[in-house]
Amino acid sequence: MPRNNQVARQWTLIRLLSGRVGRTLAQLQAELGVGKRTVQRDIAVLEEVGFPITSEERDGTGFWHLMDGFHIEAPVSLTLTEQMALYFSRGLLQPLQGTPVYDALQSALQKIGATLPPQSFQFLRGLDNAISVQGLGSKDYSRSKEAIKVLTHSVFHKFTTLIKHKTVRFERGIEREVDPYRFWYVNNGMYLVAHDHRSHELRLFAVERITAAKATNRRFEIPAEFNFEEFTKSAFSLIWGKPQDVKIRFSKEQAPYIRERTWHPTQMVKESDDGSIDFTMNVADLWEVKRWLIGFGSDAEVLEPEQLRKDIELECVRVVRRSKEGRVDS
Repeated sequence: MPRNNQVARQWTLIRLLSGRVGRTLAQLQAELGVGKRTVQRDIAVLEEVGFPITSEERDGTGFWHLMDGFHIEAPVSLTLTEQMALYFSRGLLQPLQGTPVYDALQSALQKIGATLPPQSFQFLRGLDNAISVQGLGSKDYSRSKEAIKVLTHSVFHKFTTLIKHKTVRFERGIEREVDPYRFWYVNNGMYLVAHDHRSHELRLFAVERITAAKATNRRFEIPAEFNFEEFTKSAFSLIWGKPQDVKIRFSKEQAPYIRERTWHPTQMVKESDDGSIDFTMNVADLWEVKRWLIGFGSDAEVLEPEQLRKDIELECVRVVRRSKEGRVDS
């Protein structure tokens, strides 16, 4: 049986044993939907971890319950809406399946479900058929489980860590010594923001490319002047650095789509009489902006900087040339 189901069942068992009346083994079997031996094993596990479970005999029948005075209420009470929000976060973190993060979320949701009245939990389950969450370009983190465990420990306890990181140029991986500051989950991808001892600079490491991680016994301190929000503010997506002004004119047809979204914290939109808009922002890297704009085709015209305009023109020439070469070959 999956561990998540076992944890949820044991949590339900705790709730059943919290009443003063108690439950017989037969009642617990029926309510949990398991056999007698499973109930007895679960009770033994709970006793082993410290839950004060006792039994008493009434009219020849044994009743099990928690000792009087023991309270299991959670320190924070969640509303149904709050529970729904947490439940749907599972969909947002779907790309992290196979990692300790996703497994822990699943376990937490199982526990929450076990504390809800049956009708409320069924309502939450039913929402799966009403709302779907899906992202484009999800990554596979199933092979990153052990590395994420180590890195999580290092981030929270501030341990300098040895990692092996693959790149396009170095498929076998390069060993690096880093001070991991934090995880950054962006664009359906999980990244590690860390100070790299080799380059002596702050770098971004894609977690799925970290093939091994080992914490040292040396601790580090994050510099007081480090501000993650300010540091990443210049990035259009992932790449930060010295920002520059970018100005794009979007056609009348694309203007509504651009207006209804926040693409960057510094963006400004100026309306034109013909329905088009001039879109400006202050970002660090032109490569990410170029890749974004090419998807709009002729509906996006770069006004500045000139270098971005030339880069897009050159990229389009390459695409046309390759397309023609492909037709000739076929």
